[in-house]
Amino acid sequence: MYGQNPATAQKLKRTLKQVMLLETNPNYARMLADMLRMLGAEHITLYKDAREAEDKVVGDNFSLIVCAHQPQECESLNLVKKLRRSNAACRKAPVIVIATEATLSLLNEVRDCGADEFMRKPFTWGDLQKRVEHVSLKARPWIEAVGYVGPDRRRFNSGDYTGPRKRAADLGDEKLAQIEQGVRILKASYEQYASDPAQARRAMYAQLEVLVPACKTIASQSFREDVKVVLTQLRMDVPNLEAIRPAIYSLVKFMKIEDRKPPSAA
Repeated sequence: MYGQNPATAQKLKRTLKQVMLLETNPNYARMLADMLRMLGAEHITLYKDAREAEDKVVGDNFSLIVCAHQPQECESLNLVKKLRRSNAACRKAPVIVIATEATLSLLNEVRDCGADEFMRKPFTWGDLQKRVEHVSLKARPWIEAVGYVGPDRRRFNSGDYTGPRKRAADLGDEKLAQIEQGVRILKASYEQYASDPAQARRAMYAQLEVLVPACKTIASQSFREDVKVVLTQLRMDVPNLEAIRPAIYSLVKFMKIEDRKPPSAA
């Protein structure tokens, strides 16, 4: 907790309770572990091999994952992608990826695998502190879809951005934007159901966390009935996709989604 505001350090305790560190370079591993302890990390589990980490990560409830990525030597991006789509207790834990290069291609891969932040080697203690504080204090909304699972990609690695926010959700329409996004992902998941039934069903169910409460604020009987149909079917062992389809497209029509360009979060 060196050099930290005591109030901030207290807020980071939950994130730093159980840290997984993946680093093949022993010197960097020691340095990273020391930096994490300075930030307040309680327990650090070090892995030097991505395959071993992939086998172990599903069995532990890590609160933060810091992993170095080296193509061919340490393929940590696949680890992150598999973790996000697993049933592991830590599947939503914040992930910081570290690499020696920061090409546009790599940044896109890191973002698309479901990582929260990226950091380039070499870095300072302050760089790591900034990333840990960002994933702890400014966590991005979780996106549960078929093509993508992880934090909202629109805010990827945005800790240094201080300019004006211009999206609908930033200008006071956050609840409406969440409902619209929920319906968009519901539709996309239905249409991609055959490609990955388990993830599609989980993604559809996740949108109900927004749509069911919305039934209390949206003054529309048809909206409530459509959400009820989807909820009822997804609670069944084998949902009837033909019964769900009219309800989903009715919600799409109600939200006038096909009249607007979709966001790129998912």
